[in-house]
Amino acid sequence: MGKSVAANSGIRMSFKTKVMLLSLCLLIVPLLLFSYYSYGTLKSSIVQEQRESISSESAVLRDFVQENFHWVLSESIVPLHSIRKTNEEQLFIVKKGINQAISFSDNNLIDIAESYILGAANSEKTQTFICKVSNPNEGLFLSSEGRDLLNAKLGTLIGKTLGELIRERDFELNKYYHYYFFHGNKHYLGSITRLNISYVIVLFHDISDIRADYDDNALEKAFALDLVGTISAINRIDPESTNIYVFTEDRKTIIRKLAYKLPDSLTDEYLEKAKKDEVWEGYLDKMNYAYIFYFKQTGWFFVYTINFSNSIAALNDSMTLIWIISVLLAVCCVFLCSKIMGKPLRALSQIAKTAGYIERANLTNKDEIEKISGMLQFDSKDEIGNLAETLKEMSSSVSDKAIELLSANAQKRKLEGELNAAKEIQMGILPESLDLREFSPLKISAMQFAAKEVGGDLYDAISFDEDRVALVIGDVSDKGVPAALFMAMTVILIRECISLKMPVERIALELNKNLCQHNPNMMFVTLFVGILNKKSRELSYVNCGHCLPYIIKNGKVEAIKGFSGPAIGVAPEFEYRSFSVSVPSESNLFFYTDGVSEAQNSAQELYGENRIVEFLENVNEMDPAKICSRMMNELVLYRNKAPQSDDITILGVKI
Repeated sequence: MGKSVAANSGIRMSFKTKVMLLSLCLLIVPLLLFSYYSYGTLKSSIVQEQRESISSESAVLRDFVQENFHWVLSESIVPLHSIRKTNEEQLFIVKKGINQAISFSDNNLIDIAESYILGAANSEKTQTFICKVSNPNEGLFLSSEGRDLLNAKLGTLIGKTLGELIRERDFELNKYYHYYFFHGNKHYLGSITRLNISYVIVLFHDISDIRADYDDNALEKAFALDLVGTISAINRIDPESTNIYVFTEDRKTIIRKLAYKLPDSLTDEYLEKAKKDEVWEGYLDKMNYAYIFYFKQTGWFFVYTINFSNSIAALNDSMTLIWIISVLLAVCCVFLCSKIMGKPLRALSQIAKTAGYIERANLTNKDEIEKISGMLQFDSKDEIGNLAETLKEMSSSVSDKAIELLSANAQKRKLEGELNAAKEIQMGILPESLDLREFSPLKISAMQFAAKEVGGDLYDAISFDEDRVALVIGDVSDKGVPAALFMAMTVILIRECISLKMPVERIALELNKNLCQHNPNMMFVTLFVGILNKKSRELSYVNCGHCLPYIIKNGKVEAIKGFSGPAIGVAPEFEYRSFSVSVPSESNLFFYTDGVSEAQNSAQELYGENRIVEFLENVNEMDPAKICSRMMNELVLYRNKAPQSDDITILGVKI
């Protein structure tokens, strides 16, 4: 047992130690998370940047090889330079002559100029014509032979015809473009320049005789010799990690970096994909990314690869160094904080001890307050000193508040007693029981729940004469004591009017007249007053802004419609109109205040009149007391834990 106690005491740490460990964790854990996130982000960024660069450079290399294979590189072995210059001079003359003719705005002159200028540019070896950019088949001096040449194909991997090239390429106005074309058994040097925004001038020069003097491999040999310089001109990302490797289908090397070996992961599968689609780009493995395209004129594979190992290793070294430095700085910061926090922690310990004493002290005793002030004497002017001073002031304030609270509690108990008395008086004003012989054969029942101790809802059933019964239900605009007083005055006035045998419209008029005269707070009451003849079952009534009652018969619910006017107490001297309705035998009347329809659940959704109708459709010929009870239970279930927001009153009559 002694060892257990020793062990427990051995692992016990001071608050200062806990703060140091917590500070260390708060520094190290975010640092770890930040380092992990930064490492992943930087790694992804480096790889993505190098991938995009290799893709861009590879695309440039591919376009360069395809566009320049037959002409730019072959000029060293095929004497076509002079032909190109001659073509440019002829195109310049044609362009200048036609533009001058167009400037005169004379169609005849333009036709003559086109015929002579374009005719002079044609010979046995050349064909010159003007094509419309949007539709090359439309043009000027475009013979059937010229239209046939529109189907000549470019001698590159692009495989486009002259007509497609004219439609798709945006030729600049003052430049000349040269392409190698073949059509049938003939080879052509095609030279193109833009005449204006709508037309281009094309000059085809037959070079079949020149091309026949060289074997099919002459261009490829020249291309292989010049390709080394071309590749060296590519601005590669990292020469140590990247390489452009050219080899034949049988893996015979054309060009490669010294001591460079292709990744073992470069299998025939990737080469077949490149050969099929002419280009393939993707990861060979985790560290090698490649761009491969197949040049079908020579049957060569161009492989541009990059290895991420060097970049990732450099990033790892940098992150390791940053991590070591950061950890050392974090440890230094923790120890520095522990030195700085020593004195404040001792002061906090004293404050905590004082707070414990405050919990047990009698704060209504002034001697206890003075003792607490003595325990909180600190010379410090920092936040700790402010905390101690605040605690002293709080103790004094709590003492004052405790005394005030005792007094307030006494007043509250007194007020609660008065409210309970007011509630009893109010309930005494309402009828104690509606199960009276004088109402027979009617069965009348009512229930009321106030939102506060006292409420503003009212109901009543009064014998009008031997055959008639007055039915009353109302809702005062406010709650609490003011509403209760206004409600009491309303009930007294109604009973006085009924005792004088006034008709319902006169009752409404007298009530409105009296309540409007002495109403400084502008309160009002919605009211339904009906006089029901027990024999004829005719109900004469006024509805002064109150909820519509319902007649229930055999599962059918019908509203007693008709508003006689606004609520009582709103418009002085208003003449209220009365209505009457015949109530079927063996039916129920259902009266309620808006506390029923406006009851809210926890989602603040109203119970609503539709739910009231659905409820009443299921009561059939039930006793009015049971209807009222079930309605109240329904509202309790609907509200669930939501508080009652308004007074609720229900009045039921069975006929």
